[in-house]
Amino acid sequence: MTAAMADDIVIDARSGRVDNANAVERTAIAALRVALAVLRPFSYFGISYVARAVRMVLPSKRSMVFVLDPDCRMRVAYCDIYWSTLLRPNYLYEKALHTLLDLSRDVEFGFIDGGANHGYWSILVSGQGAGAKKTLAIELAPDTYRGLEQNWHLNGERFAIINRAIGKASGEPVKIYGRKHAARSTIARKGDATALFENETISLDDLARMPLFKGLDKFMVKLDVEGVEVPALEGGEGLLAGDTVFIYEDHGSDRSHETTRHVLDAMKLRVFWLGGDKARELKSADELNRIKKSRRTGYDMIASRSPFWLQRLEAATLVH
Repeated sequence: MTAAMADDIVIDARSGRVDNANAVERTAIAALRVALAVLRPFSYFGISYVARAVRMVLPSKRSMVFVLDPDCRMRVAYCDIYWSTLLRPNYLYEKALHTLLDLSRDVEFGFIDGGANHGYWSILVSGQGAGAKKTLAIELAPDTYRGLEQNWHLNGERFAIINRAIGKASGEPVKIYGRKHAARSTIARKGDATALFENETISLDDLARMPLFKGLDKFMVKLDVEGVEVPALEGGEGLLAGDTVFIYEDHGSDRSHETTRHVLDAMKLRVFWLGGDKARELKSADELNRIKKSRRTGYDMIASRSPFWLQRLEAATLVH
């Protein structure tokens, strides 16, 4: 155990092994694992309520550190209402992106992690297992950004971080809404109408121009920006014209599939679904009626018009 984790509860995300935990903390982890097993058929709906209850009944002032890979560690709050799903050994968070990374391990690309939260993907993609890609993490909410900054330090500051909101253009003031750290957005939703923070936007093209990416001509862009995927994509005209593959969320609550419809029909990108048992290309947004089975879950779509990335994605549909 490193000195940086000496005061943390350490959990191996693959094996599930728990180190440096006392009896109360081990009981809390065991309780959450039972809840995760029960809630799995329901896409883990309700786990946030369980996590809050467990944290109240079995309190601890310490944080949890998940060991994602031998050189990848992510610190989160004790019984975090979102990241507690990682307590399930070998839990595959956002399967589509894991699949895409497996297809791209030999490619030298820059990774833009839009909506990085605590840095899960930036930590993994900048790690040795993924090929130590040059990575930039963007998080809009100042309080969540502080957690990202902790994990930046915890992982040797090997990726870059920035506290901005991704938008169509740079330098526009925005308000930030959302009570849950994993659902912060520049769009006010019902029940979250009070702005918590203010920030300003930065476009994807401006992010790609940062010195970190000098010399790179291929990019992978992950967008988890809670409802502003289309403006974010529209701020990446240069990236769209080059060798870039995008991962964006089409939420199960949107039964009209507006984001994918726009990506296919207006932006003329090809869209692939890599999250199921069989990879497939979507010719119409209406095909999502058969994929989006839960209204509470976000579904990651892969989109590109780059011949290089399309060749990889087409191969995936044949292999899987």
